[in-house]
Amino acid sequence: MLFNDGRFCFQQWLSCATCHPDGRTGGLNWNLLNDGVGNPKNAKSMLLAHQTPRAMWLGVRENAEAGVRAGLRHIQFAVRPEEEALASDAYLKSLEPVPSPYLVDGHLDPAAIRGGELFERTGCGRCHPAPLFTDLRMYDMGTTRGEDEGFAVDVPQLVEVWRTAPYFHDGRAATIKEVLTTFMPGVSESAKLTESQIDDLVRYILSL
Repeated sequence: MLFNDGRFCFQQWLSCATCHPDGRTGGLNWNLLNDGVGNPKNAKSMLLAHQTPRAMWLGVRENAEAGVRAGLRHIQFAVRPEEEALASDAYLKSLEPVPSPYLVDGHLDPAAIRGGELFERTGCGRCHPAPLFTDLRMYDMGTTRGEDEGFAVDVPQLVEVWRTAPYFHDGRAATIKEVLTTFMPGVSESAKLTESQIDDLVRYILSL
């Protein structure tokens, strides 16, 4: 109830769910004080947030607990009792992944199986190891620009990545295929893949 209630916000217009419907992401960039005015970031899914510290794309909060409390104070401009933050923590920890619609009867299809093999062979699994599909580290991948240029970015977990488009910290990639073919060539061996191999790799990632 607290997560979805905008009445606790200053001027009563914004809830946690405004940016994170169902605890996930609304697919929008938000210009928040965390990162400086005029420096918007894509809203991250809060699924598994308490298991994958740090919080925020540039790791400005050490963990999800700190992120929840900073969100109340610096995004909603509200000073609320600690028990309400604890309740929000409990809600977010209770979220369970939804099976991907790309699965067939709950299993990887042949294309996704081939893609899973490519995921490991091309080095994707080094930064995105199962089961959370993140190594919990931050890297400068050359994708930041403007005020953030040269900054390291949090490695996002890929569970439910099928429902979290657009991608990257600034939402510049509309699809996973665009991530692999337009913005990440050279980072792994994905640049050497054929079109059909790229499609298999995309199928696997969207099946997570």
